[in-house]
Amino acid sequence: MALVMFDSIDVSQLPAGAGYCYAGYVNGNWPTYNQVVATFPGHHVLSIAVTAGADADCLDVENGDATPGQAADWFARQAARGVVRPCIYASVSVVDSIISLLQAAGISRNSVRLWSAHYGSGAHICGPATCGLMSTSADGTQWTDVALGRNLDQSMLADNFFGTAPAPSNVTYLTAAEVEQILGQLPILQNGMNDANLPHWYVRRVQAICNSVYHKGLAVDGIFGLATETAVKAVQAQYGLTQDGVVGAQTWNALITGS
Repeated sequence: MALVMFDSIDVSQLPAGAGYCYAGYVNGNWPTYNQVVATFPGHHVLSIAVTAGADADCLDVENGDATPGQAADWFARQAARGVVRPCIYASVSVVDSIISLLQAAGISRNSVRLWSAHYGSGAHICGPATCGLMSTSADGTQWTDVALGRNLDQSMLADNFFGTAPAPSNVTYLTAAEVEQILGQLPILQNGMNDANLPHWYVRRVQAICNSVYHKGLAVDGIFGLATETAVKAVQAQYGLTQDGVVGAQTWNALITGS
């Protein structure tokens, strides 16, 4: 049976329950970990590092925190200090790219816990058989940030989330070079384009990434208008790219890998 995990920047929002698990931050603006451990003795509590310079069970990879490119070095440091299956948290839209970066660094899928964030599809663990947005199943998914009507994140976790590595998988992952090649083959998108004339909903993918990773609040409608162009320019500015609002190879790379 799946586990239930809660986390919040306000520890008073966390519900008590015999079977619940919890997560707390070790650094950043809301270092809640020690308080959560003290409040819920005897429960599993996942420690989260907001930046790659901090040590914890889990690295928070999202806009303003750690980047996908920092995940492999952080993982190696945690494994060296004895953490079993260090965990990476990220939006579902970037998890596959993180897997590829880890794989290129010699880190197997089974040695890492993947905790995805995917709101709007109900309680689930991301994977090919559920939301279809990941090439492999995550180990857990944060599926809402308003659990119990509170300022509260709730996750569904695999029942072995806090245990040892699962059996080896037959899934083969892309290398970093293969990921780069694929990014270079993605279409160039710009203002005026529409998914009605494009395959694979490329504009919607850009809009969804801008929302889930960069918190832009776009309408995911497949229409590349002024709002989408403005959001793309903001991402380009964040990564030191030419701010032309055009999604070419470098901007695709920034959107997907955070580098």
